[in-house]
Amino acid sequence: FRARRPPSGEQSEFKIPAVRRFKLKNGLRVILAESHRLPLVGVEMVVRAGNGANPVDKAGLADLVADMLDEGTATRSASQIADEIARLGTNLQSNATWDTSSLSVSALSETIDRALEIWADILLNPAFRDADLERVRDNRLSTLARRKDSPPLVAGLTLARVVFGEGHPYGWPSSGTQESLRRITRADVQDFFRKFYNPNNALLVVAGDIQEAEVRAKMERLLATWKPKPLARHQIPRASALVDRTDISLVDKPGAAQSSIRVGTLGIDRKSPDYHRALVMNHILGGGFKRLALNLRETKGWTYGVSSMFEARRSPGPWTAGGEFVAERTADAVSEILKEIVTLRTDDVTDKELRETKDEIIRAFPARFATAHQVAAQMATLAVYDLPDNHWQDFVGKIAAVTTADVRKTAQKLLGPDRMRVVVVGDRSRIEGALRKLGPVNLRDLDGAPVP
Repeated sequence: FRARRPPSGEQSEFKIPAVRRFKLKNGLRVILAESHRLPLVGVEMVVRAGNGANPVDKAGLADLVADMLDEGTATRSASQIADEIARLGTNLQSNATWDTSSLSVSALSETIDRALEIWADILLNPAFRDADLERVRDNRLSTLARRKDSPPLVAGLTLARVVFGEGHPYGWPSSGTQESLRRITRADVQDFFRKFYNPNNALLVVAGDIQEAEVRAKMERLLATWKPKPLARHQIPRASALVDRTDISLVDKPGAAQSSIRVGTLGIDRKSPDYHRALVMNHILGGGFKRLALNLRETKGWTYGVSSMFEARRSPGPWTAGGEFVAERTADAVSEILKEIVTLRTDDVTDKELRETKDEIIRAFPARFATAHQVAAQMATLAVYDLPDNHWQDFVGKIAAVTTADVRKTAQKLLGPDRMRVVVVGDRSRIEGALRKLGPVNLRDLDGAPVP
């Protein structure tokens, strides 16, 4: 191992690869990133509605809709779709994030036409049959039951519930709960699909060995019947500001040798003017082998890994720090995490620390554009979050411009220690006493609900 960090080499100028943007006759926006190095084509329909659009009493709805897409169409069963995709050797995926839902297919250039026929059938004619819904629901319920066996998952989901509350969609798991999934009906699935899966609420991302004329011809034919509809606007509410108080939630996991610790608060949205400063500030605190890791892993040896991150969504998402710690040091680890936050707010970072951090972020930036699909996906991000066209061109310059004063002021603005919420999943009999010395402890169950 090196005793010291090797010096950075000279940075070469990186230019954002060019993409083509155009619209189909139905108004669907298209982003095309051509690359003819390999005979591969990837196509992804990105819908501007995800789990943030779920009613709070039906958490997991967007996930369930995405999961149901390839379960059958008016003319194909789920097994027929699976067999056809397997014979073609293509990859078909559907997914929902907090802000988007998507249906994608990737294939060799010679099989992309047949793959797109299946993809378009799924997009335009999903059957959402009752029997398929019940089967998918049962599978998801089984998965949710196993979630309780994972302290890290329990800690993360509990923190979201504590930070956002039960009246906000971000306060619930994107995959839903046992209760919410049982509450969702076929009509709910159909309604979500009708409201949001429309060409004027979507973006088509195409990448690989294909030209614009081919994309236009194929998509005008395949999507000819897909017409725009009046938009069903969904406004994700801003979460209520957190009250200044020490708040520790404890979930009992008898016999656990480690404690899963999560410390978090409300963060930023993707359009925040603090976005670039927050990236640098957070990286100094919890990125790679930075302050949290150097303190809690390298110096104290209480964990194999600790980190922090912002989840910048359409509405402000969470900021979270944490890891898995030896049980005997649970309260000490919480104290050290909070102490590192306070230090970042009160003391300027060193010039060397700031320079190395910005260098790491800037050097990692080109990897976001390593493939044609990544290029198209990064450009799609601009449309999904209504970011300016020059967002990526300006990224490196804005990171480079962050100062030591910016880091301290951003920490003061975003990481108030009194607004932090602490969640610990571990053996209550071993850790509760020490935690109570830090502040009041609220007991919660494995679903994150308060224990009476």
